[in-house]
Amino acid sequence: MKKIILSAFSILFIGSIVFISCKSKNDDDAITPTYKDEAQTGTGNNPNITNVTTTGTIATTSTQQNSSMSSVGIGAAWTSYGCQAGQTCLTNINTSTSTTISVCFSGTITTGTYALVNQNTPLTTGKAIMTVTNPPSQDEGSTWYSSAGTVNVTVSPAPATDIKATFSNIACYKTPGAFYSVTVSGQVGCL
Repeated sequence: MKKIILSAFSILFIGSIVFISCKSKNDDDAITPTYKDEAQTGTGNNPNITNVTTTGTIATTSTQQNSSMSSVGIGAAWTSYGCQAGQTCLTNINTSTSTTISVCFSGTITTGTYALVNQNTPLTTGKAIMTVTNPPSQDEGSTWYSSAGTVNVTVSPAPATDIKATFSNIACYKTPGAFYSVTVSGQVGCL
């Protein structure tokens, strides 16, 4: 009889443990994700991970974007240094915007058509590089370089030396292969 009573108590004890452990729990106190306007406390982070929201501010200090400049070197705002014997660069400065455009060659400038190259290509005969510093609509003080295109140079005969390089739709970049460009059309020269 002791065995039967002991067995009955054992079954009753094990049944109580199973019943207590399987009883549903009240999760009203549990931490659950919710939207900020529904939350009583907490940070109110977005619980919907498939619909991401952003908080704070995004830095937008750069003004980089595609832009263009036409009629470069034309008008009273553009000035140049006088022509010098043996010079290798033509530079014009816009006095109202502080924009500087330079076209540099490998040697003494002569009449002809020159292929524009990027800043990493050495200048050789028949090649030139255009540099645009501080263009409008770009980061102040930034420098942009040609990568392709041509300039046509005319040099008037002595004694009245006059050099002029004309160009159209030359895309200049901060670095080769960069996304944004400054497209330049006009002329640079000296008298």
